[in-house]
Amino acid sequence: MNRVPNQLGRYGSKLVTGTVAQSGTVWCAIQMVSATVFATLTCSDMSRSGTLASASFPADMIIYGGFTDFTLTSGTVIAYKAGANQ
Repeated sequence: MNRVPNQLGRYGSKLVTGTVAQSGTVWCAIQMVSATVFATLTCSDMSRSGTLASASFPADMIIYGGFTDFTLTSGTVIAYKAGANQ
């Protein structure tokens, strides 16, 4: 059986620990290092704010999409870049 290697992180990642808005990069995945609450979470084709502002994502959860910006209320995440030169 041929296995495809997991290439998450191939283009780099960023550890985010504070509440400063993250923008200017497209993120293909966000992994929760600790329980995390987002103030905003915007995907390239839809905005996910409001109802997600109070949702708590547990540690070790990964969400996938074309996230163009996000802001944490609390928690720590690793955001994985979707492509090179970002």
